[in-house]
Amino acid sequence: MIDFALKNITRYRARTFLTVLGIVIGIAAIVALGSISEGVNTSIQSSLNVLGGKIMVQSSGSGGFAAGFAGSEITDEQVAAIESVDGIKEAVPTIFFLDTTQGLGDGQRPQQFVVGVDPSKLEVFVSQEIEAEDGRKLEEGDSGVILLGNGLAKITGLETGDTYSLKDEEDFEVVGVLEKSNNLQIDNSAIVPIKDLQDILKKDSYQVVFVIPENVENSENIVEDIEDVDEDLQALASTDIARQAGEISGRIRFFTLGVGAIAAVVGGLGVMNTMIMAVLERRREIGVLKALGATKRKVMVQFLLEASVISVLGGVVGVAVGFGASFFMGSISNFSITPVVSLQLVLGSLLFALVLGLVGGLYPSWKAARLDPVEALRYQ
Repeated sequence: MIDFALKNITRYRARTFLTVLGIVIGIAAIVALGSISEGVNTSIQSSLNVLGGKIMVQSSGSGGFAAGFAGSEITDEQVAAIESVDGIKEAVPTIFFLDTTQGLGDGQRPQQFVVGVDPSKLEVFVSQEIEAEDGRKLEEGDSGVILLGNGLAKITGLETGDTYSLKDEEDFEVVGVLEKSNNLQIDNSAIVPIKDLQDILKKDSYQVVFVIPENVENSENIVEDIEDVDEDLQALASTDIARQAGEISGRIRFFTLGVGAIAAVVGGLGVMNTMIMAVLERRREIGVLKALGATKRKVMVQFLLEASVISVLGGVVGVAVGFGASFFMGSISNFSITPVVSLQLVLGSLLFALVLGLVGGLYPSWKAARLDPVEALRYQ
């Protein structure tokens, strides 16, 4: 029956090709958009790992982590007010800057996440468990030096002892490259002494203050106390940020997979149309099969098998095309979001393609099974 199905779907090659193409486009859309969605989710969760049990404080109404804390300005006086709140172990002012001046050597200018932090408090952003793969970490009193994440070092090709040009105004000596971690935010960042970054950006304020509570269980009370001490400050516990980020990534995943699913359903309608045409054109053949003893069940299975072969073929090619498309989209964006093609996404896409084939071929196969053999043999 499989051999018979393969011969039948190659009988009308142009029609079969267009039907398979419809499935390919739909499944490729699911894989490409789904992988980007997974990449966004992975990036968000990775960014949240930096927070751990910390509280993030920024100016009220300013952009959050994803926006690089645009518009957030925190003064030394506000930092002192934050430190005066009971239950705080440490408050660490930080600056974030998206730099595009360090090229790759071929004219490309990717965005690089530059973090300004007090070298003596580096562990607030980089866990003590993450060691330097080459060179060393930042140390107290450092100036004019930079520490690179593992991913950023590979992208730029820089090593310990090389020079990193920041904003085309200042050259920093690379003193170390961190080992690869499970945190994309750290892997793709560069870290400099906060005073150096303030001088380059010509600012004496900060964008965010990471607050380490003495007891994580008191985070909610500390958040309220910080906002009470200065109404221009907005504080968020890591649990609140994780919940908001989860809601955002869920909406992105629903939207992207929904768009891909719509495209795939259109391809499934193409399968149904092809199989209906096949039934109409092969009525006499169906009559011969029934005259030779083929049961309704065998006729139905035969047409369902043909529909499934078309869909699975389109699904396999669609997964490959979607895989390539997702990384193409990632490359043109300089992998600011790294696509993640998971095994679950691949298997889910192939299963969806198979279901489309079965659903699309169900009515035509049922129609073929119910044909009267005498009437079918008379068909010319």
